[in-house]
Amino acid sequence: MQRSLSLILTIVSVLFMFIHADAKEAGMAYYDFGVFAYEDGDYEDAEKNLKKALEFEPDNPIYNHLSGKICLKMERYREAESYLATAWKIDPGISGLKYDLAFLNYKISSYSVAADLFGEIAKEDPANILAHYHAGISFYKQKHYKKAVDYFIGATRKSPAIKTNCFYYAGICYLKMEDIEKAVKKFEYARDHADSELMKENALKWLQAIEKRKKASKPYSIYLKIAGQYDSNVLLESLDQDIYADESDYLTVGYFSGRYNFVNEKNYKIGAGYSHYQTWHNRLEEYNLTGSIFSLYAKYRLHFLNFGFSYIPSYYRLDSGRYLMRHQWKPEVIWKVNEKLDTKFSYSYYKNNYFKDDKKDGHTNEVFLDIYQKIGNSGDHRLFAGIGYEDNSAEHSDQYYGQLKTKLGISVKIPGDILLSLTGKYYYKEYDNVDSYFNVKRKNDKYVGSISLSSKFFYEWLNISAGFDYTKNNSNISSYSYRRKVTTLSFTAKL
Repeated sequence: MQRSLSLILTIVSVLFMFIHADAKEAGMAYYDFGVFAYEDGDYEDAEKNLKKALEFEPDNPIYNHLSGKICLKMERYREAESYLATAWKIDPGISGLKYDLAFLNYKISSYSVAADLFGEIAKEDPANILAHYHAGISFYKQKHYKKAVDYFIGATRKSPAIKTNCFYYAGICYLKMEDIEKAVKKFEYARDHADSELMKENALKWLQAIEKRKKASKPYSIYLKIAGQYDSNVLLESLDQDIYADESDYLTVGYFSGRYNFVNEKNYKIGAGYSHYQTWHNRLEEYNLTGSIFSLYAKYRLHFLNFGFSYIPSYYRLDSGRYLMRHQWKPEVIWKVNEKLDTKFSYSYYKNNYFKDDKKDGHTNEVFLDIYQKIGNSGDHRLFAGIGYEDNSAEHSDQYYGQLKTKLGISVKIPGDILLSLTGKYYYKEYDNVDSYFNVKRKNDKYVGSISLSSKFFYEWLNISAGFDYTKNNSNISSYSYRRKVTTLSFTAKL
């Protein structure tokens, strides 16, 4: 009886071994078919064969690894993660498995894990150029620019074929680390050796941005503008929105602005400036306006925050007679939320002295929030918006009011390297008291629409611009309702 039992167990064991061997061979056959399909790029067929193979051996790390690679190619990252994790748990030493895990984490934006894994691969296999490159990209995505640039430069020493791409990203890293000279050299190489027009264009844009940054870092700046205008309803828009001629005229506008930083450090600046504004009307000479505007300012940068304070005294003359003396104090904070989004919050206090109308003498408090959002990676397109509130008090009760201010716009580059800007503004002004003359509490709604086209004009520092503005002011007191159209052609120079 005991011998019979032993014989039965032996026979069962032998049969199990044969069945297991057949299953293993069958699984391997499906795996081989899957490999052929994968290498031919037929990932659906490869996946079908690997599923068959896994039915025979679910815990085979080789099968799980290839299944993960197939899912990676098909961009089904959750499934890829499951297969690759299973393979890693059973046999982490499979050739190429660590790289595929690193690449998976890179694709799902888990850059910290990807950077560590790619870094390990680059150390274990210095000849693996892609590991160096993707390690650099992963550190770059985390804003670890020093580590990123080391991998980029290391990759270029091992493979000239990848040099242009690496130098492009290395240029960005050097720029972020404030090493402008090295950044310029890397971008110049990318511009001159890139195979794609997009790479050349992006490298050129970075070089242009650096040039603008150099100009901005100069201790001085000069801005000049000369413009010709046709105004359908001449108005003292910048000073008094109630004074309008109800007549059209041609005029010339001149503007000059200059500033100099006495202290011109990287993170803080102290300086002074002067601006001069002048209009010359063809017929309505009594509306000729002259503005002399001084400024004293201080700016301080702390990481992603910029603090500023300005004192701006200004003096205006109308038709050669004294019109307004204004003192403005303006603190502001600029918050760089990320690479594409900036916000600015400002507060302004004005003290106004009108020489010919003492009733308007008084004070103005204004708060304003601006938002700037870049569209895309080039920086050529952006959205901007703003909202603020102004509270005005004066010697006479008729001049007490509150005003809501809003704006929304977009600027985009169009073919021909032309900047197209569209802006809409809305103001709602409500007076605090009943008007002493009209015996009505005044309310105004004002709508402003603007469009402009601007472009470089022969030189980088010279710009030409054409614009059109339409204003409609509605008031419950008809004497203050008006419409206005202004067409402008201007030339500006920035030095």
